[in-house]
Order: sequence, then structure tokens, then C-alpha cells
Amino acid sequence: MSNARLIKSRIKTTKNIRQITKAMEMVAASKMRRAQVQAISSKPYANKLQESMRRVARASGSLSHALLKKNYTGKRLFMLVSSDKGLTGGMLSNLFRAMDHKLKEIAKDQAKFIIVGKKARNYIAKTDYEVVAEFSDLPEVIRLEDCLPIAHLVMDGYKKKEFRSVEVIYMDFVSTLIQEPTVNGLLPIDIGEMDLPVKVEETIEADVASRYEYIFEPSPKEVLEWILPYYVEVFIYQTLVEARASEHSARMVAMKNASDNAAEIIDGLTLEYNKARQAAITGELLDIITSTMLA
Repeated sequence: MSNARLIKSRIKTTKNIRQITKAMEMVAASKMRRAQVQAISSKPYANKLQESMRRVARASGSLSHALLKKNYTGKRLFMLVSSDKGLTGGMLSNLFRAMDHKLKEIAKDQAKFIIVGKKARNYIAKTDYEVVAEFSDLPEVIRLEDCLPIAHLVMDGYKKKEFRSVEVIYMDFVSTLIQEPTVNGLLPIDIGEMDLPVKVEETIEADVASRYEYIFEPSPKEVLEWILPYYVEVFIYQTLVEARASEHSARMVAMKNASDNAAEIIDGLTLEYNKARQAAITGELLDIITSTMLA
């Protein structure tokens, strides 16, 4: 019976763990839905802003801006976006693996970091890379105002030529089951990378727009002075909401898998417990029968 008691204790412990993981799964699912809606609803606006910025920059002709120019001095700046908490399955491992792959081609004295999230801080702490700033414990619902300190820090450093380039590494939200580690260049803003429209409608629209000359009010310089910094702010905002949606999706899936595994363990232990209990009962019956026959 001692073996049966041990198995019963393990069953009780596993049930307690399943209750915890089930509760965490429900909490993550609730947060995931809100984060997904935010990420999906803001993406069309970010894409349209990028398109508008591209047209203004092209139509302005030879007009240049500090955020469009390449810097040939300074170090490469990486903005690494992670979560503050764990229990997200393999999401963080995939993110840091992509970061390691990117850093193989860069000397340690040629890179700096802005880190978002405590997990990114723990990752960078194991390396010798310089950290420019850290942003942790951001609100659960990301607002554009929360991104302004990061955006201004990045833009000011680039304008002062402290950074040669700025790249963002984060988990891009594709679906509830798929989150992909992504590396996107932020600065300098490369209008050339936005050359090819994806849809047929965009191709037709671009062809029609190219036949007309834009008249700016106010001047092209004033328009670019406003739209380029705003584009950087929205880019960082979209990155953070995508990363947050990925975090909650990965955590919900991880907790669901943990709950399912706990249920399988409970079923196996219950079967083992019943066998041990039946064996103990059978043994006791044999002892009684044997003693009765000897008497």
C-alpha cells in the first residue's frame, strides 16, 4: 500500500499543477485576444502610413532628411524586444537564436543595444555588448505614448551620428500558433525597399500617381519633418504590439500543452494506482484465505 499512497500523492500534486496551468491558460487567452485585436487593427494604418511616406519622399525629389541619409560613423544599434515574463514555450529561445545568428557577423565593439523586456536584459547581461537603454514593465495595453521615449532616443542618436544603423529584432505575430523571429531595418529609412507594390491594385494606383505632380501645402520639407519621425514612432509601436500579441499567444499555447500533458500523466498514474490497489487487495485476500485454510 505504500506504493499506492505514493502514486496517490503524485496524482494530487499533478492535479494541482494542472489547475494552475489551466488558470494561466485562461488568463493568457483573455490577454491574447485583446493583444491580437490591437496588433491586427493597427497594421493597416502602419502600412498606409509607410505608403504615404514613400510617396511624399519620392515626390519631394532631391530633398533629403537626416533619417533618410546613411551614416558612415558610429556603431550599429539593435533594439531587442522580448517579454518581461517567461513560460512562453520556445518563443524566447527562437528569438535569441535569431539574435545570435545576426551577431555572428558583427564584432562586439561595433554594436549597441536598446533592450525592451526583462528577458532581453538577462540575455544581454551574459554578453559584453553595450546597453544604451532598457525599457521594462511596459503597460499591458501598449499606447503610442509609451513608445515615444524609445523613438526619440533612437532618432536623436541617429541624427547625431552615434549610430550607423538601427535594426529591430522581435517576434512577429503571424497567428496564434505561429510567431516568427524577425529582423527589420528601421534607420536609415530606405525608400528603395518600398519600391514594389504587392497587389495589382497597388501597381495600378502607383502607375496613375506617377503621372501627376504633387503640390505640397505646407512645403515638402515641412511635411517630411513631420511624417518621418511619426513613421518611426508608429513603426516602434507596431513592433511592440506585435511582440505583445506573440507573447500572449505563445504563453497560451504553452500552458494548454502543459495542461494536456498533466491530464495524460494523471490518467497514467490513475491506472497505475488502480493496479497497485488491486494488487494490494488481492494480496490481502490471499493472506485471509491462506490463514483460514491453515486453521
